[in-house]
Amino acid sequence: MAKDGYGKLSLLKRGGSTSRVIDLVSIRERHGDEPAWAEHPMFRNARLNRAFVVKHTLRAWEREELGGSRTSATKVLVPISDRDLDMGGHSIFVEHPRFEAQLAQHLGVSPGETAFASDVARLRSLALLPSFDPYLLHEYFRRNGEIVAPCYFAISDDELRQITEFVASQIDLLVRKAMGTASIDSLDKSRRLAKVLFEDEGSPQLAVLRDALRMTAQEYREGVFGWKGTLYYSWRAGECYADLATFIKEIKAVRIPGLASADRAELHGVIESITQLSARRWARLKSRLGEYNDEFTRFVERGDPAALKAFMARAPRLFVEMGEDIGRIQHVSSYWRFWTRGRRHNVMTAVEAFDLLPDFEAALMVTDLETEA
Repeated sequence: MAKDGYGKLSLLKRGGSTSRVIDLVSIRERHGDEPAWAEHPMFRNARLNRAFVVKHTLRAWEREELGGSRTSATKVLVPISDRDLDMGGHSIFVEHPRFEAQLAQHLGVSPGETAFASDVARLRSLALLPSFDPYLLHEYFRRNGEIVAPCYFAISDDELRQITEFVASQIDLLVRKAMGTASIDSLDKSRRLAKVLFEDEGSPQLAVLRDALRMTAQEYREGVFGWKGTLYYSWRAGECYADLATFIKEIKAVRIPGLASADRAELHGVIESITQLSARRWARLKSRLGEYNDEFTRFVERGDPAALKAFMARAPRLFVEMGEDIGRIQHVSSYWRFWTRGRRHNVMTAVEAFDLLPDFEAALMVTDLETEA
């Protein structure tokens, strides 16, 4: 049987998708009676469609198991009973060399079944995403023409409204500048077009916008997806920074009684590394956001389509990098909030410190940071 992190599988229940967890157990409980849930499931296998898919920070032995230097992986947790999660479940890494065979065994199916092969392909695709933010999951499936029921993207009405307003405001500026509109009537039209772009960037109504940016259909499609992802992360950045600041403050203030001098020095070094890596990830994220804001401003203020086109050409790559940074930051800060719930924030035992702090360091560390000045 497998356990996740420091608790029971029931602790993974989040009521839908978060940046770290796709909670298919809760989605089934809430929407299992709806026709769309059965007609357009996330996964075709019934047991898999009642599981957890988790962005997981690897322990040392898990890194050895996967045979590489990666610090995170995508874990599938299939409960023995989705009605009694305390019974535990089977844990399989998507990145494991024998993932397909292991999953087939746990699900009791033949690896050659068409439905199973489809589920495996979807899991491998999900493993490549920087996070499981429901908005980004929705965009990913929609962009690839894959129909998944809306209930799998459980975003609160308030959050969806905020995201929509933020993104639409940026799109509105772009549309008005690209089309040279200025009057109230034209502004109203551009807002309607902005909504169309937000919901369906491939609409024929927006051909004039694509022409204004002098992009091919493929460049436009790829660029807009990355652009909307960039806008989403821009919206999340404020919340992310506040959470990161709290995390760093509390980690630096933590007390670990009863340590030998050598152990104290080692853990002090780990905490210092955590704070430095957090700062470097935030700096890289802020730099990427700055690149977007500079080029978007050049377009809006100077009418320079080459500036925005240049950004949109890079947007798919930047989108992944930003997702990596914000996903890692959110992971450590959210897990810290979870771990400290009901505890004294500034006190940690030696065993807890040696177990938890190196995992935070590993979650924040990635080789591409070594090339960032």
